[in-house]
Amino acid sequence: MNRGKLHSLAVVATVSTFFAPACPAQVFKCVSGNGHASYQALPCEHDGAHMDLSVRVPEPAEQAAARTRARKEQRFVTEIESAREVAQRSARAEHKQRDAERQAHAARCASYQERAERAEADARQHLRRNRYKRDHELRARTLRDRYFSECLAAD
Repeated sequence: MNRGKLHSLAVVATVSTFFAPACPAQVFKCVSGNGHASYQALPCEHDGAHMDLSVRVPEPAEQAAARTRARKEQRFVTEIESAREVAQRSARAEHKQRDAERQAHAARCASYQERAERAEADARQHLRRNRYKRDHELRARTLRDRYFSECLAAD
């Protein structure tokens, strides 16, 4: 339930407690074919039972108790909303951190691929089997191994 609905509910409950109508009302009890009873202000379609309800005005002590209860409930709602907002901020921060970690991981994996391709290209430039060519091939193999172990194994 969102904050606006909780606040509206608390206001309606408080107002209805303080300003209850002080006049008697007619209520009609209507029973459906399956035995389900409902109460309404208008007469039933099929001859419902007529009931007179008397409404009493609450005593000042009851009104004061209702106000105290309403304030207590409002504080409780405010505490819950504050805790929910803190939890949402925390969840957003964790989500942002996970996204940053994923992006860093993806960048690192792309870097391995790019550096390995560059090392392989450097190795192809050396036509003979010499020390430089072996160094570049070893570097490319090491980067490919890192890519496979860190990037593909993590997925």
